[in-house]
Amino acid sequence: HKAGFGRFLIPHPPVINRLLRHGLPEDAQYNLSFTHEFGHLQTAPLALPYTGVMPALAFVTGHTGLPEIALVLISTHAAWEIMAEIYTIASNVHLYRKYYENVRVIPRLVFWFVAGIFAATGWVIVLF
Repeated sequence: HKAGFGRFLIPHPPVINRLLRHGLPEDAQYNLSFTHEFGHLQTAPLALPYTGVMPALAFVTGHTGLPEIALVLISTHAAWEIMAEIYTIASNVHLYRKYYENVRVIPRLVFWFVAGIFAATGWVIVLF
């Protein structure tokens, strides 16, 4: 599982797509996973500066311990996953709803809850 552009590919396990697409037919899993990965590319102009600003804020506010910096970086990754999934939803809301109409909501709730907590954790670290 790789995401990127051209020769610039970042291998990573498809944990988010497996969780979000749990219970969907294979074609729906493929379509939504492809759109989600493309969403990473489309949201990069927002996500990359955000990924630079958050650690910088951690340093400016004196939160420079390894656990704090690691959590801030995890937080930025969670935010990027949220952005990519919002892109996936927004790219075709009607099809997204149709795919999920007979699928349990729990895996998606787990994603939104966990990703939201991790994304918020970075802000808690840099603000307090």
